[in-house]
Amino acid sequence: MRDGTSEAASPRARRRTAAWRSLAVVTPLAAGLAFRHQDVGLAGAFGAYLVLASFSSLDTRPAGPVVLFAVVCLGTAATAGAAAAPVPAALTAGTAVVAAAQALGEIAGGPLRMTAAMSALAFLLAGANLAADTSWWLYAASFVLGTWWQSMVLLVSGPPSGPALGECLTALRRRARGATRYAATLVALGTAGAATASALPLGHAQWLTTTALRVAKPDTALLVGRARARIAGTLGGGGAAALLLMPRLPSVVLVTVVAVVVFAMQLVGGARYGWWSLCLTVVALVFTMEHGTADRRLTVERMVLTVAGAALALVTCALAARCGPHRRVS
Repeated sequence: MRDGTSEAASPRARRRTAAWRSLAVVTPLAAGLAFRHQDVGLAGAFGAYLVLASFSSLDTRPAGPVVLFAVVCLGTAATAGAAAAPVPAALTAGTAVVAAAQALGEIAGGPLRMTAAMSALAFLLAGANLAADTSWWLYAASFVLGTWWQSMVLLVSGPPSGPALGECLTALRRRARGATRYAATLVALGTAGAATASALPLGHAQWLTTTALRVAKPDTALLVGRARARIAGTLGGGGAAALLLMPRLPSVVLVTVVAVVVFAMQLVGGARYGWWSLCLTVVALVFTMEHGTADRRLTVERMVLTVAGAALALVTCALAARCGPHRRVS
């Protein structure tokens, strides 16, 4: 529908759509493992996963130009993040840009809201996902191919389309002024998180920044609820990942685990953020693990950085709230 509304799909149709989209996520991973290029497969799967997370509704599919716009945003963010990862100053500056974009998307709402948030994620995690022996351009190319693959599956699955790209961009322009204060808050939050993470001797320290930006909300009560759900979901997801992934799993089992978790994640939905966070933690750890003794440390790091990121978001947004409430323009 042009107004972005649609009748809810039947449970069977929702499961079928979720199955096709989860299979699209693991296809690049399966291909990479089959041809012994796991790093390439993981990058492609991560790109496909972020497209799915950007448009997670099983009751409607976005319009083609909206998906195309999202793919360009995600690919640009991942490419910039991979190139900037070795330079802390560039990474921090880039984080300020993607944080501001996320704030605008949050205030404006609509189908591009999650695209802005997932683009920030693509930028920040490119360095962590970049294998030591993989060039940044190969990672970026693999990621972009994954986004295009998932976009094609997305556009042929699910009920009729949502609002057109023009409507989404008009909403962004109309509400941009109302995002100024919130954008300043997220820029401060993102740069503080990125600078802190860059100083930590951890390969995946930017999880702190991604958590801070994902739980941040203009409304303080909603922020606190999301922080609690994120922490609980991460602890549960980290424990589940530890149980599932500590052994060196055969490739077919690894791919199946990802497919099942992504399938369940879609059926849970982002509204149940704790369970959503549990699923995404398992997926995130799969995308960054190399299945061995270091996995236990990586799981603990994820949990600690999540708590630290949530705390940073709470403190930063509380300080910003003292300057007055954020304004949402309708």
